[in-house]
Amino acid sequence: MENTQGSIAIEFRQGWGWLVLAALTISTIGDEITLLTLMFRTAESARAYGVPALLIAELLPGLIAAPWAGRLIDRRGAGRVLVVVSALQAAAIALIAYYPAFTLAGAALLSVLFTITSAATFALIPVLASALGMTLARANSFLEVVRSLGMLAGPVAGGVLVGWMGSTNALLIDAASFTLLLLVVAMSGLRRAPQEHETEETTLLADYRPLLGNRRVMVVTGALSLEVFATAIADVAFVFLIIMTLKSGPATFGVLTALWAAGMLVGAALAERIIGCRIGLAAFGTAAIMGATMLLIGLAPVSLVIVGIAFIAGGGANSVHNVAVRTLLQSECPPADHGKVAAI
Repeated sequence: MENTQGSIAIEFRQGWGWLVLAALTISTIGDEITLLTLMFRTAESARAYGVPALLIAELLPGLIAAPWAGRLIDRRGAGRVLVVVSALQAAAIALIAYYPAFTLAGAALLSVLFTITSAATFALIPVLASALGMTLARANSFLEVVRSLGMLAGPVAGGVLVGWMGSTNALLIDAASFTLLLLVVAMSGLRRAPQEHETEETTLLADYRPLLGNRRVMVVTGALSLEVFATAIADVAFVFLIIMTLKSGPATFGVLTALWAAGMLVGAALAERIIGCRIGLAAFGTAAIMGATMLLIGLAPVSLVIVGIAFIAGGGANSVHNVAVRTLLQSECPPADHGKVAAI
């Protein structure tokens, strides 16, 4: 199939849409396995600052590289970039698996690569929506279901695999999931042709200036920046909440992460109905609900039941929020800028 979406030409082999979604699901499961494996490998073998350092390595390099990643997606073709970067992710994870000393540097590299693949996926969602004959909101809901399934199965699988096969083999499974993803995307013909430029000498700021002048986009992305900061803090606290306060380990980490994912799965299934025509209200309202669940964990007596309930509610709000934000940004911006808006 080949058609146009705005000013962007898109290509896709008919019948491959659901296979791409399945490959994304498997890759998401692999990501969760890696997250759990690296977190507990670091917590057990490094000093107290090891986990915060790992989380910084997983977050900061990607944030710094984001502007260049967005421009890369819009200029070089999202589908081809996704294939190449998936291969690099597989290689990086395999290297971390065999050489634990490379963990922090590898996490930093994966942060940059994940930023690129996230921008590519964001830009390719409208292509999938067109290929599968569904609305943009529904396509985003399906993607959220895919990610929720991965988050639901991944932590449980990760806990089992680390205990049964060891951290090295668990990481190699994630590397294999990226190999599968690149093969499926390559064979599907999933393409979004890059935007045309009058000159190749435009500066990075010039490329982003139209988006920076869009008030609605900047309000949404500004609020998202605050959420990322709050989530990074919560992620650090979460690990020590389990290890030090709840006196638990990888199994509890996996169960609680799975509860969040279960909430996300329910939220993803209901997202299109909840959002309706009030995309902005849904985006900001669900962000407030996520904040309220963190406040509940902090103020209420600490128990596994309370934390579990908060995680289910927070996961549901998180899922609807993700769908609303993606749909809003994809609707507000021309297709030629989807890579850059994802980077912002």
